[in-house]
Amino acid sequence: MAPGTNNGTNYGGLHTGTGKHQRAGVYSSNGRRYEKIPNKEFALGVEVQYVGTHKDFIRVTGRVVSKIGDSHRTSRSIVKVEYSDKVTYFHKNNLLIL
Repeated sequence: MAPGTNNGTNYGGLHTGTGKHQRAGVYSSNGRRYEKIPNKEFALGVEVQYVGTHKDFIRVTGRVVSKIGDSHRTSRSIVKVEYSDKVTYFHKNNLLIL
């Protein structure tokens, strides 16, 4: 069967070997395999480092702060981080506990 949108045997209708995890190789994150950290590990005051790929936050380290009293609600997987007098929300999969 040729690749196409109606090809149900391969992910995304592409050829065999082109799976979901195209950017999950050994070299995509500088050779590091990051484990998923549970939400309860991100307690108040924990030092974290951003390991995502956003250009404004490369290697930013900060401290987890409370989300109580914020003007908008966020999901449990979003962590509020304070770094160098700024506050940003990051997804927990993009953070590494130091």
